[in-house]
Amino acid sequence: MTQATARAARGGRAARLRARTNPAPVYLSTLNNRVGPIDLLGPEGVDRLHNAAMTILETTGIEFRDPVALADWKKHGADVDGERVRIGRDMLMDLISTVPSEWGYAARNPERSLRVGHRNSVFANAYGAPFVYGLDGVRRPSTLADAQNFFKLSQMSQAMMVPGILPAEPQDVPVRQRHLDLVHGVLTLTDKPIMGSVLSERAARDTVDMARIVFGEGFVDSNVVMAGLLNCNTPLVWDETMLQSLRVYAAANQPCLLSPFVLAGASTPASPQGGVALLIAEGLAGMAYSQIIRRGTPMVLGVAIMGVSMKTGAPMMGSPEPGLMNLLVGQMARHYGVPWRTCTMWTGSKAADMQSGYDSANAMWPVLLGGANYIVHGAGIVEGALGVSYAKWVQDAVQLENFHRFFSGLLDENLDALLNDIAMIGPGGHFLGTDHTRENPMHMNLLQNNDSFEQWEAEGSKSAEAVGAEEAQRILDNYVQPSMPDDQRGALDQFVAKKRAEYSG
Repeated sequence: MTQATARAARGGRAARLRARTNPAPVYLSTLNNRVGPIDLLGPEGVDRLHNAAMTILETTGIEFRDPVALADWKKHGADVDGERVRIGRDMLMDLISTVPSEWGYAARNPERSLRVGHRNSVFANAYGAPFVYGLDGVRRPSTLADAQNFFKLSQMSQAMMVPGILPAEPQDVPVRQRHLDLVHGVLTLTDKPIMGSVLSERAARDTVDMARIVFGEGFVDSNVVMAGLLNCNTPLVWDETMLQSLRVYAAANQPCLLSPFVLAGASTPASPQGGVALLIAEGLAGMAYSQIIRRGTPMVLGVAIMGVSMKTGAPMMGSPEPGLMNLLVGQMARHYGVPWRTCTMWTGSKAADMQSGYDSANAMWPVLLGGANYIVHGAGIVEGALGVSYAKWVQDAVQLENFHRFFSGLLDENLDALLNDIAMIGPGGHFLGTDHTRENPMHMNLLQNNDSFEQWEAEGSKSAEAVGAEEAQRILDNYVQPSMPDDQRGALDQFVAKKRAEYSG
C-alpha cells in the first residue's frame, strides 16, 4: 500500500468515526399539534372575556405614544383624546378580520421552511438576555461571539426551528450598530427562518433591506421571511419605538409578535381571567393598527406571561397561574382566528438544576396544550430571562425533541401485525428482536443518564449542567456553516460595512 493510499484509508476511517460520533442533525418539521388543545371556557366564558377586552378598548382605551399612530387612528375614525385611543368593537373586529389565520415562514434553505397558525407550532430561540452562563458555568455580560454561538447551536439543533435574532444581547457592540451584526450573523450562520431587529425604526428598515438582499425584494413583499417581536408596555401603552418598527414590518408584509409583557399581579390583575382580558385588549389593539398600515399583512397575537414573587417582586416562571392564562389566551386566539405566540422553557433558577427543569416543563406543557403557534425562549433561559445558559440551552433543545414527539400524537400502526407479534412471542418472551421494535424504537434522550450508579460514577458522576456544557462544546466544535451564494454574501457584507460606517459617525 502506498503512503497516499494509507492516508486515504486513515482519512476514510476517521470520517466514518466522525460520522458515528457526530451525526448530522435530522431536522424536525413544523410541529403539527395533534394533542389538545384544551378549552377551559365554554361559549359563555369566551363571550365574557371578549366583552371584557372590548370594554377595555372602548372605555378605558390604550395610549399610543406616537404622533403618526395617533394621526392614523384619528383618520380611521377612532376616538383619539391626546395619546389615549378608544377603539369601538365593530371597528376592531373589522380590522383584525383580515389577519391571516396561517402563513408560510420561508427559510433561506427551502427545506427548513415552516408554517405558523392553526395546529402548527414552531420553536424559537432565547431572546434578549444581557448575561450569559458560559461553558464554564460562570455568569458574565453577553457578547457578539455568544450570540453567534447560539445561532450556530440553533443551526445544528434538530428541534430549534427559528434561530431568532437576539439570543444574547451583545454588550461589546455599540447599540447603533448592534442590529447589523446580529442580522448578518443569523442570515449567514443559519439557513432557517429568522426574526428581525426592532431596536429602532432604522434597525427595522435595515433588517428588511438585508432580507431583500438575500431573498429578493419581490419575494419578501409576498412571503414571510422574518418576524419582529414587539412588546406592549403593560398596562395599556404602546410606545413610539415599537410602533415605528410595527409600521416598517407591516408595510413590508412581515409579521410582528404583538406581545404584552405580563407580570401577573403587578402589571396585570392577579386573576387569570382579568389579566387575559387586559392583555387581549392590548394585543388586539396593536394587531388592528397593523391592518391600518397594510390590510392582510400577517400578525401574531403575542404574550409573555410571568408570575411575580410576593416575597421579592421578582418574576416567577413555571407557576400555575401563567399556565392557566396561556390556556385562556390560546382559546381566545382561536376565537378570533389568529395565530398566537408565547414564551416557555424558562426559569428563575441560576443553573441547569432541578428548579430549572421543573420551571421549564411546567411552562411548556400548558403552552402546547393551549395550542401555541410561535414559542419563543425555547431553550436556555435562566435568571428570570436575564441570562442564557449554554448548558441549559442544549438540555432544553433536546427536550424540545421530546415535546415534538409527544404532541405529534399517535402514529398510524398496523394493529393486526402487532397482534401477530404478540401471538408469536407468547407468554414469558420479549419483543426486543421483532421487526416493529427495531423499526420503531422509543424516543431516547441521549443526554439523560439511565446507566447503573457504578457506570455513572465511573464516568465522572456528571451533573446535567456538566453534560449540557460538554454537549454544547461538541456541537460548536462540529458546526457546519450553511453555504450562501457569493453574490448575496458580497452584497450583504457591503451593506453592513456601509451602514456601520454611517452609524459610527
